[in-house]
Amino acid sequence: MAQVDDLRRQQGLRRRFETMGLDVGLLPGGRSLLVTLPVGPEPFASPQGPRVVRAVRFFTVGHDRIKCVAPRALFHVPLVRIVDCETPADLEARIRAAWAQRLDALERAGRWLAGLGVELEAPQGAPQWCIPLGLEDERARAIAVEPDRVILPSRGPLSGVPLARAEDRVFAPGPCSSATDLELAVTARLEEMARGRRRAPARRQASDAADLPAPKSLHRAAVLVVGSHLAGDRAVHESLRLRGFEVRASHSMADALDAFRERSFELVLAEARLDRGDGIELIPAIRALPGIQELPVALVDDRPREGRRSAARAAGASAYLTGPLDGARIAGALVQLAAADRRRFTRYARALSVSWRGCDEPGVSATIGRGGMFVKTQAATPLRTRYAIHLAEAGATLGVDAELSYRLPEAGARPEGPEGVGLRFYGFEVGDEAAWIDYLARLAPLTARPTPASRAPS
Repeated sequence: MAQVDDLRRQQGLRRRFETMGLDVGLLPGGRSLLVTLPVGPEPFASPQGPRVVRAVRFFTVGHDRIKCVAPRALFHVPLVRIVDCETPADLEARIRAAWAQRLDALERAGRWLAGLGVELEAPQGAPQWCIPLGLEDERARAIAVEPDRVILPSRGPLSGVPLARAEDRVFAPGPCSSATDLELAVTARLEEMARGRRRAPARRQASDAADLPAPKSLHRAAVLVVGSHLAGDRAVHESLRLRGFEVRASHSMADALDAFRERSFELVLAEARLDRGDGIELIPAIRALPGIQELPVALVDDRPREGRRSAARAAGASAYLTGPLDGARIAGALVQLAAADRRRFTRYARALSVSWRGCDEPGVSATIGRGGMFVKTQAATPLRTRYAIHLAEAGATLGVDAELSYRLPEAGARPEGPEGVGLRFYGFEVGDEAAWIDYLARLAPLTARPTPASRAPS
């Protein structure tokens, strides 16, 4: 029965692509479609410079996701969800947005490596940095695609050593002050894994990500983990990443509050004991930050303490978790918190000019916040694209990638209030998010205009 349902979905997907005018074929085995998508003339950025692409080829994964296979560089982009794409332009926009996210992570990884003094090397066309390791096998290179995480090479100490899961090859080296520190941390990890695998051959296990739902959008909820133990717990970090979170770690309460001045997090996971103080103190401190309304904060204690549990509840903690830590359990709890319908960020009434590609007349914002904005416009707006926010009084323009959250009025509804779109941010240009937060901080003394909770662009 399941095979019949899969075949029916595949046939429906094929008709959908053919209706778009795309070239569609079957991969060997008949379980996936191979599709060629012509794309527009705008070049794709890459570490080696802009590259013009005439067409993208991808195969389907299930009935709602695709994997790009050509040009070769796009193979490095994770699975792209296409369930709500109705036109070739929607498909192209989704692929370009996923590619832009990959390049943004790569740029941040490049700054991290350059700060350590690593000589950057990028394979032709590939969105990744290679890290020389000084091993006997000179072709053994670690790969960095985002800050503070590297992919271990299959050559060198791990040559011929089977790993139980693909994510076992991902390594967070921890604090490093130089290229030498990074090289030592990576090579020590390689030797440690090689010794362990040779002593106890790995049995095949299903990844704990196998049954995870596909992300509903390109937006990756940012979670801040706070505390010396949580900051170094790679298992927790990887479990969160596998469930669609973007993870950043802070070792202290002061570092955590500083992090909020650079970007906006939607969840906080903090140890119940921070420095010499109590993690409960972090909850009101976060809510006092400009632009924060009610951010979910989960506290992690090393063992159950009823007094601290009651104090955490009274302070407004969203969850009280106890050790020993289990990555999947904590990640599952945070997924539920992320799905909760709550207003995380304050919205301010502010009229700003907002423009985007293909728009002849800029829209005007009605409300703005850390995570999004409502823009009054009658123009067509793409599902996802790059927007320019013009701050006239500051003489600056900020660039942000955003996706359409909702449109007013809804289809068939009578117009009540302004006509426009709710936008949800999922990536600023380098440095622009800190400038946006600083701009909102100057609006903090003003009263945010109330809007219905069901319409929350953040």
